[in-house]
Amino acid sequence: MRRTVFCYFALFIFSGLNGPPCTAQLRLSLDDAVSRALQSRASLKAEAERVNAAEGLRRQAQLRSNPDFQFQNENLRPGQTYTRDVDTLATINQPLDILGKRRERIAAADEAVNRAGADYELAQWQVSQQVKLAYWSARGAQEIREVLRTTVANFQRIVDYHAAQLSAGAIAEQDLLRIRLEHERLGISADLAGIDANRARIELLREMGETDFPELVLTEPWTAPAPSDRPALTEVLARRVDVRAARVVVEQARAAVRVQDVAARPDLNLILGYKRTQLPDTAAGVNTALASVRITLPFADRNQGNRASAEAEVRRAEQQLAAVEAGVRAEYYAASQEFQMRRTEFETMLQPLREHAVAIAQIANATYAEGGTDLLRLLDAERARLEAELAWTRGMIEYQQSAVRLAAAEGVNP
Repeated sequence: MRRTVFCYFALFIFSGLNGPPCTAQLRLSLDDAVSRALQSRASLKAEAERVNAAEGLRRQAQLRSNPDFQFQNENLRPGQTYTRDVDTLATINQPLDILGKRRERIAAADEAVNRAGADYELAQWQVSQQVKLAYWSARGAQEIREVLRTTVANFQRIVDYHAAQLSAGAIAEQDLLRIRLEHERLGISADLAGIDANRARIELLREMGETDFPELVLTEPWTAPAPSDRPALTEVLARRVDVRAARVVVEQARAAVRVQDVAARPDLNLILGYKRTQLPDTAAGVNTALASVRITLPFADRNQGNRASAEAEVRRAEQQLAAVEAGVRAEYYAASQEFQMRRTEFETMLQPLREHAVAIAQIANATYAEGGTDLLRLLDAERARLEAELAWTRGMIEYQQSAVRLAAAEGVNP
């Protein structure tokens, strides 16, 4: 009888470690999740429209000012003949962009396009990191759920076997009650794991920007991430998208200062026109050409307020850049240390713990099969094996997520 029980527990151990694959509507790898998020996330589409809007403003900035056309009549009095007594004046007023205003306006529009593009790239980078973190949370929750479900399914066979042995009078009722109690405890854990897995699945699909929430099978290999070469801090600052975006903001602010500086220069207008003057007491008239230049005189208003405001924005942008760079330094060192600690914990503690727990469970099964131990010790060994397996899985989740955070801190592209 005990050898038969041993065979059941051996199946219980190894099928618990390698549960049957669950069927689902959508198989999803990590790269697939990131790709779908970059394509369907509504917030990214909104950022892309900001780029289109900035490009439209740049096209507008490149256009030259339209001329003004003015038509007027003079000497209109009652009793006059329009074609004989009324003077006619027609003028065209063309603003002249010859003092650098158009050039600086275009340059500022170019910087606005650069900023919109940098913000879009930053949004993509942030979405990629969020999706990767959510993916590994869901992947780990899926693994825990399957381990517990398989354990419960295989433990049911142990319950059925001991129930049959109790009916035959081969074991005490207390042993069956212990088996059933352990089965019920595992069932509760499996149900809670199913709730956690469903919550993690919904969170992953939300981060991906999906509007449907199908069942998923996350297929990314459940292997430890490889360590990366630690780049220099200067290289990290050059890679990071948020640092580049902050630098673009500084350049845009400086371009705005140049626009406000040239705005203080005079405005020039060229006026060309035609005037027909009727000669007194005759049907004849004189045609005259008109030409003039109009210029504003910046005596009181030299755009002082706007220039001061633009200069303050430059200083503000520079301080924000310094803050971003300081945050990147702290994030990089923290992510590096966390990854190293997670790696050490996984390799020196969790992996050996898992292997030792499996070995102890196998020894307990063999001893129980030979009648060398009681059922309670066997259940304790199986419980320890399952707890070690779940600790290993949770450690793998944290290990994978620390690798994601390190890659993001290093400025690795999505």
